[in-house]
Parts: sequence; structure tokens; C-alpha cells
Amino acid sequence: MTIEFKNVTKKVRLGAIRVTYENLNIRVEETARVAFLGRAEAGMEAIVNLICSADAPDRGTVTRTHSISWAIPGSHCVQKHLPLAASARFIARLYEVDEAAFTAKVSEVAALGDFVNTRGDRCPKEVLSRFCFSVGISLPFEQYVLTSVSAGSKDDRPRFAAIVEELGQRAGILLVTQDAKSALQFCDQAYVFDEGRATFFDEMEAAAEYFNSIEAKEMDEEDFFDSDPELEGLVNSDF
Repeated sequence: MTIEFKNVTKKVRLGAIRVTYENLNIRVEETARVAFLGRAEAGMEAIVNLICSADAPDRGTVTRTHSISWAIPGSHCVQKHLPLAASARFIARLYEVDEAAFTAKVSEVAALGDFVNTRGDRCPKEVLSRFCFSVGISLPFEQYVLTSVSAGSKDDRPRFAAIVEELGQRAGILLVTQDAKSALQFCDQAYVFDEGRATFFDEMEAAAEYFNSIEAKEMDEEDFFDSDPELEGLVNSDF
């Protein structure tokens, strides 16, 4: 079972981001641990939307033959005027899992304590972060799309890193990030997105090296244009 892009063309227009992917071909197996490495300028949000069926390609096809999560963590699962427990129960009903068991699991993983019965808009940010992450990973998907491998405060990072590692032992992981270090830790393969292309690497070390070289090159170019306001103005002009 797979996620597969076949000859996909997608024009990405997200704020200042302008990039077009043409004839994009990607294949992610169900149990694979794959990183999608790309800077913000690569339009990774649009790629995630294609994977999760939140958007459609301009041309080509995106095929999904197994269950895929939304992009985790995602704040859409929080109803700000309701207690966190109510939000968890709603997600449980939506995905047809036992409400009590799911809410208890989310509360435990997120270490909610008394905040489980607190309105979303009255919870500290680190509590909401843990809740949003835990809701997604507590559902029985066959592939988890992650845009972060951490939640909560700095002290929570080791615990959630262990959770993600365990997740990768029983399901597929698709980590969409510009953090090559995290990709090296949790993934075995990668696609690197740059200038409308996706380059596949079956070794993470090679993918990280290539991605870091892209970052270094772009930082050098930014420094060059920042030193000359006239050139910067020309680059940012919409001809």
C-alpha cells in the first residue's frame, strides 16, 4: 500500500511563495519512514495538502491506498470554547473509535491532568501543543504525517521523541520538515524539495548533506542581495 504522485503538476501560491512543481513523481510505501525535506520557499504546505487530500493537483494523480493522518500537530482539533475532553470525544466520534478510551489515552499521552476539563482558549500554549500532537498519534492510522517531532516545552522533547520512535516501529512516518537533524534521527529515506523538483535519496546521510548544501547556497545568495538594496528590489519585483 502506498502514497503515490504520478506526473503531478502543482502551482504553489502561498503568500510570497511562488513555485511550480511539474511532472512530480513520488512513491511512499505504507511502512516507510520517509522525510520530505524542504525550506519554507519550497511550498511544503502545498505538498502536505496534496498528501492529506486537502487539495488537488493541477494535473496528474495522487493515489492513497492506506489510511493517512492529517498533518500532526494540527490545531483544527481544538474547539476553543469547549473543554479539551469534548474536543477529544468529537474526534473519537469522527473516526469511529471508543470515546472514553480515546479521551483517556490522549489525556495520558499529553499529560493533561486537570486541563482535560479546561476550555481550549484557557489552556497554556504548551498544554495545547501536547494535546494537538497526542490527538493525532492516538488514532490508528497506517501512515502518520508529521510536521514536528516535538510538543510542549523543552522538558517534554525527550518523551515525545521516544513516542515518535515507537510510532515508527508500528506504522509509517512521513516527516515534513526543514530540520535535517530530526530527519536523520527518525527517517531512513528522503525526498529533497527544491526549485520545483523532488530528489529521492535512499540514504538519509546523503539527503541531509544535499539539503544542507541547498540551505548554505541560499543563505549566501540572501547575504549577497541584502548587501545591495537595488538588487534586492529587483529580485522582489513581480514582473
